Amino acid sequence: MDWSAKLPPEQEINRAWEYTTKVLLDPRTDQLYDFPVEDERECPLPEEAVRSWPNPCGYGTGTEDAMIHAGTMLDACLCRYEMEGSKEIQGVAHRLIAGMLRCAFSASSEGFLPRSVMPADGKSHYIDSSRDQYTLFVFGAFRYLHSSICTAEERRKLTEALTGIARRAERNVVPENDFDMLREDGGSTLVNIMWGDTLGNHEYCRLPMIYLAAWEASGEEHWLMMYRKVREEAYRKSLPMQDYWHLYTLQQMQAALYVCREADPDTGWREKYEYLMNMVSEYILKEVKNLEPLLSNLRKMGDEHYDFRRLPMEKRKVSVWEGLPDFCPIYEGQATKFLLQDVANIVIVTAMTPGCPPSEEALELYGRAFSMIHLDEYRGPLPIHFLQGYYRARWIFSV
Repeated sequence: MDWSAKLPPEQEINRAWEYTTKVLLDPRTDQLYDFPVEDERECPLPEEAVRSWPNPCGYGTGTEDAMIHAGTMLDACLCRYEMEGSKEIQGVAHRLIAGMLRCAFSASSEGFLPRSVMPADGKSHYIDSSRDQYTLFVFGAFRYLHSSICTAEERRKLTEALTGIARRAERNVVPENDFDMLREDGGSTLVNIMWGDTLGNHEYCRLPMIYLAAWEASGEEHWLMMYRKVREEAYRKSLPMQDYWHLYTLQQMQAALYVCREADPDTGWREKYEYLMNMVSEYILKEVKNLEPLLSNLRKMGDEHYDFRRLPMEKRKVSVWEGLPDFCPIYEGQATKFLLQDVANIVIVTAMTPGCPPSEEALELYGRAFSMIHLDEYRGPLPIHFLQGYYRARWIFSV
């Protein structure tokens, strides 16, 4: 297969890179929000975040996925740097890590990982996080610690952050808390259960990943012991594959499996994780035929910029948020965004897999989906995911 002919033109990828690194990456916080923040008042103000308005996750405000975006874009940076090397790529990577560390150390409760900090003061944040944020943070930190870009000071701070997250998991992910990492204020979370019978197969390796990454960074044998306590059950419950609302869940599953495969000191277990990664890839490649007709009905993605305060609000009535605001701004473009991201995730997942690279059909669909993002007017986060897919694919096809 002539893989290079299936990928988008390099000049278009360069435009996506320029947009992401020079327009979307916020200079005040070094974080990637869902749109370029020209005025800090376009995001929740510190007092709004502190009182959990419009909800404790900040859903619908454009600030709820900065750690997902950071881990995703950091992987794109490191793949590109391994192929090209440049001071400019190094600079972007250092900024992403600075934003991740700013987020991790803004919390008042050890190991709590805010989704983002507000541009207005660079520290205020919402009190409810998610498995997804933790997963991509740990994945990104792990990747960076294994890169030649990482400085001694960054290594020290990342190790402190990873061991803090591991201590939080050991302390909170217990039956008495329903295996919940808990909010910053100690309350129950909406989507941060890390263990137990309520998880989907794609979620079981998140907890082992946290412990294993903490061990690898710190060398503290306690974290290796904690990892081994949950490794067998996590592996067993990671299959069979299920139906998924959207494929970003499999990007996160693969990120967790990647860390486990790379860091487990046991060769036999590395082979087990590689088998799981191949199962995930084989499953996701079958989704190409399901996404093709849906993509045909889409129009180009235009301006994504919006003010959450002007959107209609839907009351969710979430029991774990009792006593807190629980309104969610309604944004009509979410379905289209997730659909295009699904296509990027097919390439991301397969390009992370040792034995199951992206297929010709997956790359063709990826190219079509990317062409729908018109960067002369689009102002959303989708290019981040397409950049990871592109540089991961380029990297595996070039080695």
